[in-house]
Amino acid sequence: PIMRRVPLGAARLLGLYASYYRGFPAVYVLVAFVAVPGILLGVSAVFDASVAGGVVVALLLAAAFAGFEFWWLRLGGCYKVLSEEARKERQEALEAADAEIAAVEDAPQTSV
Repeated sequence: PIMRRVPLGAARLLGLYASYYRGFPAVYVLVAFVAVPGILLGVSAVFDASVAGGVVVALLLAAAFAGFEFWWLRLGGCYKVLSEEARKERQEALEAADAEIAAVEDAPQTSV
């Protein structure tokens, strides 16, 4: 199914970054499970204090996220973090390792 591509693609990308930057998994966990929920909890608190203030903060946060996504996807920010050559090199190494594993699994088993 088409929707299966989204989490699988994200997992491949996270694995790619983790293979180059050892601290990336820890940063990812902190951002995904501490920073983002904390920011959203803060926005919720601003909404409780003032609806107008909450709307402004939510719009600023959405604009910042949209700006980051534009830089990351359209302006090539992702290639500033990890070059296209390094991505292709790691993809080729992964395909070679997969082929090696497949060859070992397909080899006839000998009993001793």
